[in-house]
Amino acid sequence: MIKEIEPLIPMIESLTELFYPFAEAAVHDLKKGKILAIYNNLSCRKIGDPTPLKELKVNVDQFPDRFPPYIKENWDGRKLKCVSITVRDREKVPVGLICFNVDLSYFEKTRQVVDLFLEVPQDAQSPVEAGLENGEQQIGLLIQAYTKETQTSLLHLDRSQKKKLVHFLYQKGAFNLKNAPVQIAQALELSRATIYNYLKEIGNED
Repeated sequence: MIKEIEPLIPMIESLTELFYPFAEAAVHDLKKGKILAIYNNLSCRKIGDPTPLKELKVNVDQFPDRFPPYIKENWDGRKLKCVSITVRDREKVPVGLICFNVDLSYFEKTRQVVDLFLEVPQDAQSPVEAGLENGEQQIGLLIQAYTKETQTSLLHLDRSQKKKLVHFLYQKGAFNLKNAPVQIAQALELSRATIYNYLKEIGNED
């Protein structure tokens, strides 16, 4: 093992264990151009295999301290997200390379499941939202249903009957519609405060 890398081995092992089974770590000897060690082997390489320096597209003497994340293809076609860290000797000459490779296939499958779960038709609309545009019409139909059922006329309802009508509309879910209190108050010729008082009584009864 390269002496400059030896103090880093506990960190390499710990990170690989922390991100198991998603990540592998490979340690390269740049002078020999070979793999020195590999942890959680995802790429099916062996110690002594050649270091694939060409994929970094930089001459060894021009290696930066670290390579930003990049994507490469594993032996079986799976995508790996990788970072590489240069290890230097006292003269600042690159002598080793530590590469962390993360298998993206786990996360791609998870994303597919999440996307499938979250997918809804673009024109999908909740029943409540679907009724928002025609809220006034629906409230009118419910009022008509009430007056027909009770054999009364909206024009001749007293306050007690209007209170019962508000309770009826509440039970039918009319107050889920947009601006329902305002529209119901206008239809019944009551103030919004009165409507809210009636609703408060309903809440107390519940």
